[in-house]
Amino acid sequence: MNLQEVLRGQEKSSITPIEPSVGDQDYYVPESLKRNLEGIAMTIKNIDDFGKMGDRNYLFTGPPGTGKTLGIQYLATLVGGIIYDGKMVNSVDSIRDTFSQLRIIAQEEKEAAEKEKRTPKPVFLVVNEVDKFAKREQIFDPGQQATLNALLDEMDGYDKNENLYIFGTTNLPDSLDIALRRPGRFSKEVEFLPPDRTGRQRILEIHSYQKGHKFKVKPEDLEELAAKTFGYTGADLSGLLNETFVEALRDNRRKVSKTDLEHGFSETKPSAIRDMPYREPSIKFIDLAGYETHKVLLKRIIDGNNGALMLFYGPPGTGKSVFAEALAGEYGYNLIFISGSELESKWVGESKDRLATVYERAKQLRPCIITFDEIDTFIETKGMVSHQKEQSGYMQSIFSKPEEGVYLIATTNNPQYLKDAMLDRFPFKLYFPLPIESEQEAIWRKYLPAEINPAGMIQEGLSCRTIANACMKAQTYGVVTPETVGRLLVGKKFDDSEYIALADKIGDDVKDYCAIMNCLTSGEAKVPLPAKRSITIRR
Repeated sequence: MNLQEVLRGQEKSSITPIEPSVGDQDYYVPESLKRNLEGIAMTIKNIDDFGKMGDRNYLFTGPPGTGKTLGIQYLATLVGGIIYDGKMVNSVDSIRDTFSQLRIIAQEEKEAAEKEKRTPKPVFLVVNEVDKFAKREQIFDPGQQATLNALLDEMDGYDKNENLYIFGTTNLPDSLDIALRRPGRFSKEVEFLPPDRTGRQRILEIHSYQKGHKFKVKPEDLEELAAKTFGYTGADLSGLLNETFVEALRDNRRKVSKTDLEHGFSETKPSAIRDMPYREPSIKFIDLAGYETHKVLLKRIIDGNNGALMLFYGPPGTGKSVFAEALAGEYGYNLIFISGSELESKWVGESKDRLATVYERAKQLRPCIITFDEIDTFIETKGMVSHQKEQSGYMQSIFSKPEEGVYLIATTNNPQYLKDAMLDRFPFKLYFPLPIESEQEAIWRKYLPAEINPAGMIQEGLSCRTIANACMKAQTYGVVTPETVGRLLVGKKFDDSEYIALADKIGDDVKDYCAIMNCLTSGEAKVPLPAKRSITIRR
């Protein structure tokens, strides 16, 4: 017997069944996924009703740790299926041998079921990381090309694969050859995403005390943990609890404390966003003083659009970046925050590819807000030709049409430098001016001790950041008085007259919104127009 025959024998002997037992008590199925899994189960149970048109091959996609493989076991449990691991499906011979064996197994099961007058158990072949079968244009090895062709050939046909169902999993669906994704091969794709807050709490409950762990965790502690584990997958949450239990065992305890959970949280990073410029939103609109019309309009944009493009512009320090974070916090959305300086320093030479990776991950983390902070620092602007041409073209392409559930926000202090083609991509443009009198007073009250009256500190030309920094410095110095804070404001005023003219030229949805609302209201209920934003200095 030569080496090839020995290897082929090993491959054949590796085909062993797995009897799954994964039920609702072991696996959380979000509402967005339940309909798909139930549909697959109904198709398999009633496959004869569908004939040759019924789906038999399925592709499960999504970030690592989102439950794709466990989902197949859950599905097999629902339909009484038998699972065979396709980890040896990696060469022409192994593909031929595996499919040959499984066809025999599927046929024998069908014949046995007919004799016993029962429904045959469906046979599942699971091929994890199916993206190892790359696109044809990315293949240079003739052997790899032959392997892909062999898989395509074996997946074809209803008659020869009767009672055999093929499930593939991948984190990179776009890297698959298009021939694998047509009807007859992987004809149905199901996307698995990181769980929402409800899902995270349910998964934590499953892993903490519903699967036989001998640890006691307070339900309210799990609820609190679920609220702050944005972007965590099921695998991440399981790992977090493992770290937590180890910490408790250090003190020979089975009762888990909040401190143990905090330790597990600090030791575990969310895998879906581990390599992403992810920022967990820590604020909501209630935490921001002033700009109430901006808040109302932004809520209308989110509520009325499943994905949107927004440009925040205005003088430095007026809250553009912090409003993007507060918007994510308001809705509990994931937030990816990219700054131009970060892009150049961390990703120089591969900016466009990294941007593409970030955008793909944002789609996996939907609903998600991506903030491109100071966008003019990493795209080509008017009168400039540079190495940023490629990423500028890519940015323009993704801004052409937002994906469902993805909200793109770009911020800039210099909208006049953006090319017209880029400006036109944003249906919503929100001008963030310097705070008016009432807004300044609210900002002063937010940062000053309660006993200090801010009325005499309101001045023309102050930004939100200027006020916050002056208060922070005064508190650091230990001398918080109107005089000391006023001293720290010297030379910090800003002239925004050019921005007001720019807003008229570029467009301002806040102003438009106010004008429309004023047409629909009467009397004292009118909204003040941004054009009338002026301050009466109190003496």
